[in-house]
Amino acid sequence: MKNLQKYWFFAILFLLLFSCTPKPAGLSDAEKLDAFFTNENVKIVVTDSGLGGVSVAADVVERIKTAGVFNKVDVVFFNAQPHLKSGYNSMDTNEQKVAVFNNALEAIDKNLSPDLILIACNTLSVLYDQTPYAKVATIPVVGIIETGVDLINSRMANSDNSKVIVFATKTTVEKGKHKAGLMDLGFTEDRIVTQACLRLAGRIERGPDSDTTKALVYQYVEETLPEIKEGEEVYVSYNCTHYGYVDNIFQQAFKDKGIEVKEFLDPNPLMANFIFEEKYRNRYDNTEVTVKIISQPELPPGRQAAIYELIVLTSEQTADALFDYTFTPDFFEWESIAK
Repeated sequence: MKNLQKYWFFAILFLLLFSCTPKPAGLSDAEKLDAFFTNENVKIVVTDSGLGGVSVAADVVERIKTAGVFNKVDVVFFNAQPHLKSGYNSMDTNEQKVAVFNNALEAIDKNLSPDLILIACNTLSVLYDQTPYAKVATIPVVGIIETGVDLINSRMANSDNSKVIVFATKTTVEKGKHKAGLMDLGFTEDRIVTQACLRLAGRIERGPDSDTTKALVYQYVEETLPEIKEGEEVYVSYNCTHYGYVDNIFQQAFKDKGIEVKEFLDPNPLMANFIFEEKYRNRYDNTEVTVKIISQPELPPGRQAAIYELIVLTSEQTADALFDYTFTPDFFEWESIAK
């Protein structure tokens, strides 16, 4: 009898422990993507800390209408900035950033039930692998870092005299994934200049053409000049999804400084290219596309209007969704972690 009681005790304990332990995702990233493309109808969530990634959502919305990849597509952009006055780059520790973003991911998974998550944010992309969610995700989650690295490589691979200036947020520069990725491809460290642009993303949202935004761009361009040697072929890479919105200011700043830039590189329009590979196209004659914008922080009218003007030429449907966005201040919890 005692042996039987012991057996049942351990059996129940095992079941309790197993039920409380997160189940592994099991599938590889490639297998998750393969499963994604077997769907007839899908929900694609694009997320960013701010509104820079809206440009990625706009690109997906318009391209997917005529690609014939799916029958119906719901595109949701979720602004994962915790609060209008609190972003990931202002948090004190990496642990705080990871914990807050993990809460956002878990809330996206629970509340939106996506089939695919696109992290259209370099800062959040460098944090993703450290989150507990990354270990158990059952759907494909794609960040933008690799797109940026591949784009730089495609331009510089055939020139030993080329150099890239990587403009990014403080967190993205500190994590160094662009530099590491390029060095893994054989580029020497002296060919890669990284420049952290504090406060620039927020200023772009408040007013991309404001004097403050222009002053910051000129300041950060100025700080890179000592790294540029005469005769070098210079590339500029925007590795914050916001920076492409002020491409004209960056171009003018380098021109005013007397630096000829071979090409300004923006990975945003390329991030979702994998969805539109030829083998997935033309499976359906018509595709119904909806778009929705959800934001944890409230979006002041000025920010809505500024981003609207920047994306309306790409996707009027996405731009209109900005003025019909859903404000969800309690979508995920962050105050106990980083306030």
